[in-house]
Amino acid sequence: MRPFMVTDIEAGKLPRWGLFLLCLLYVVPGLVGRDPWRTNDAAGFGVALTMSRGTLADWLMPNIAGLPTPAQGPLPYWIDATFARIASWLPTAGLLTEHLAVRIATGLMLTATLSLVWYASYALARRPGVQPSDPFGASAGSVDFGRAIADSTLLVLMATFGLLARVHETTGNVAQLAWIAAFLYGCANALERPERGGAIAGAAIAATSMSHGLPLAFALAAVLVALPFAVRAFRLVGGRRILAAAALPAIVGSLAWPLVLGVGDEAMRAHLSGWLQAQQAAVSGPASDALTYFARTTPWFYWPAWPVATWAIWRWRSRWSEPAIALPLFAAAAFSLLALIAPGGAERLLLPATLPMALLAGVGLPTLRRGIVSLIDWFAVMSFTLFGIAIWAWWIALMTGVPPRMAYRASRLAPGFEPPLVLFEVVLGLLATLAWLALVRWRISRRPRMIWRAMALSCGGLVLAWFLLMTLWLPVFNERNTYRDVALGLQQALASAPDECVRTRDLGPAQRASFLYFARPRFSAQDGHDGEACGWLLVQDDGPISQTVSPAVPGAEFVWEGRRRADRSERFRLYRLHDAHR
Repeated sequence: MRPFMVTDIEAGKLPRWGLFLLCLLYVVPGLVGRDPWRTNDAAGFGVALTMSRGTLADWLMPNIAGLPTPAQGPLPYWIDATFARIASWLPTAGLLTEHLAVRIATGLMLTATLSLVWYASYALARRPGVQPSDPFGASAGSVDFGRAIADSTLLVLMATFGLLARVHETTGNVAQLAWIAAFLYGCANALERPERGGAIAGAAIAATSMSHGLPLAFALAAVLVALPFAVRAFRLVGGRRILAAAALPAIVGSLAWPLVLGVGDEAMRAHLSGWLQAQQAAVSGPASDALTYFARTTPWFYWPAWPVATWAIWRWRSRWSEPAIALPLFAAAAFSLLALIAPGGAERLLLPATLPMALLAGVGLPTLRRGIVSLIDWFAVMSFTLFGIAIWAWWIALMTGVPPRMAYRASRLAPGFEPPLVLFEVVLGLLATLAWLALVRWRISRRPRMIWRAMALSCGGLVLAWFLLMTLWLPVFNERNTYRDVALGLQQALASAPDECVRTRDLGPAQRASFLYFARPRFSAQDGHDGEACGWLLVQDDGPISQTVSPAVPGAEFVWEGRRRADRSERFRLYRLHDAHR
């Protein structure tokens, strides 16, 4: 590998206030001021809500108002449900709702992820094997260099396109990323404190087993076992000590919940069986459709981390045995292989590799050529400036009706909805836009030489776009994705007999969770017939049948129907069951 030098100026740290402000603007928008949104966001919240309002069985067997979700591990929802239950106990007069409490838990887990990635990168970058050359005694010290790399790694992570929306959903994804970050930090920390680092890594493996399941936990365990064999630094500090310290928390933590289900009643054993089947199905691929999906999605999902990470792998090819290269490289390879052998493509399968890829990119930034840095900067300036202009232009058209064609297209996002003009949000959007222009001016006029400069515009631009979308456009997105109005209509329809249970047919997890939160019906134990005498039947129709007149149901009287204004292909119908058909 060719030597490189990093001066004190190049290793200059990112101002702490600037880094904290970026993290704050990255974490908070999207977590406040909105309802549970359809699909994964509402479904994940429904599991935590059911736990919070339910019994011990609900905590041990994740479900959404009686609808089993055996593929879900309970740990992330235990954390969310704890926050939700605390919120229900506090006399906050509705200010701290269950949903807001769960989102606070999500924000804290995301903050923990960012912090752990920074400290993992800092620990790895201070290693002698990745320090810059210093033939004249003019290079930056290990502490300054490590801090600059850690700052850069954090900027890369927050600039990654595919990560942003997923980490603001109330699913188990954010918690799982926190466990992976803890694993990476534990492995990096083990180079100085083998027992402590190994214990942290082992606990992260156990937490993963109870979150995203056994395949990802096995992938982490395989990385941990491979490190002492492939990396001399881990052998020198005692690879056996690391593995021994990790074994106890990993094994005990992974087996605790399954053993409780295994010695439980028939329902618990059935849930355990469903969970094990889901683990097996997760590695039953690969499928051609999944491979095509990943080939199409990966380039934009990991941008801008993957080009810099690829460069780092090539640039450091003679030092792959260095912990700063080997640890994230092994982890990224294991996570990518796990995604490829899945039976179907999904963005959640790509999420784990974002963290080690950011670590690799952070190490590669000091060796980037100036032309590549300029290319990344100009791409960020052009794309995010145009994106910001488009966000403002479409919003102004929506609010003013000018130009008419643009206004009409914007209104189709939420037909019939007139968003309110909130001066506070407009001011915030203007301040964010001015901050972006100031950042661009600073980068172009001063041409700073710090390592992290290559990612300052990419991270700042993505944060700007996200902030504008989650302020100016939040009412529109909320109207498009919430089930609040439909659920309140259902609540009114059930007012004649609110205590009677509601049987469901074809009701999706997100819809079930939203109705549970807003309308609080007493759903039957599971989706379908379970022997319980219910007075109501709630049916979800999708596709062409949703456009027809309410079909007759034998032994039932049609009472109510409703749908979201933004979705004409989905309709809900409520029937009153006669005594003979309950």
